[in-house]
Amino acid sequence: MQEIYTIHPSNSQLGLTLGAHVVVGLAIASYVTPLWFMLASLALVGLLALRETREQLRPGLVRLKLNPGAATIEVEQGGQPYFCGKYKVYATRWFAILKLLSNHENRTFILNPDRFDSIQSYRQLRFALCQMEQGNAD
Repeated sequence: MQEIYTIHPSNSQLGLTLGAHVVVGLAIASYVTPLWFMLASLALVGLLALRETREQLRPGLVRLKLNPGAATIEVEQGGQPYFCGKYKVYATRWFAILKLLSNHENRTFILNPDRFDSIQSYRQLRFALCQMEQGNAD
C-alpha cells in the first residue's frame, strides 16, 4: 500500500539560513579592515543568502510516495516523478534527513515538523521510513 506525504518549504530552515548569513555579515563588517574588501565580502554574503533563499523556496510542494512492499520511494516535484530504490534515513530527535541515492542524481531532504500539515503526518513518515529501512537491512 502506497503512502503519500506532502512536504512544504520550511520557515524554520529559512530563518536559520538567513540568521547564519546575518551573523557572517556582522562578523565581516566588524573584523575586515580594507573597506573595499569588506564591501565585496558583504555583497558576496548577500548574494549567497539570496541564492539559498531561492533554493529553499523554489521546490514548492514536494510529494513523497512510499511503497513499503517494494521498498521504493517516489518523489514528485513540479509534476516530474523521480523514482528511488536506494535511500538512507538519518533520524535525530528533532528532525530526519532523507538521502535519496541514484545513478543520475542524489537528493537530500531535511524533514522537520513544520514542513508537514500536521505533527502526526511527520511522525507517520518518520516511522514508515525507519520501518522501510529496517526491512531493507534484513
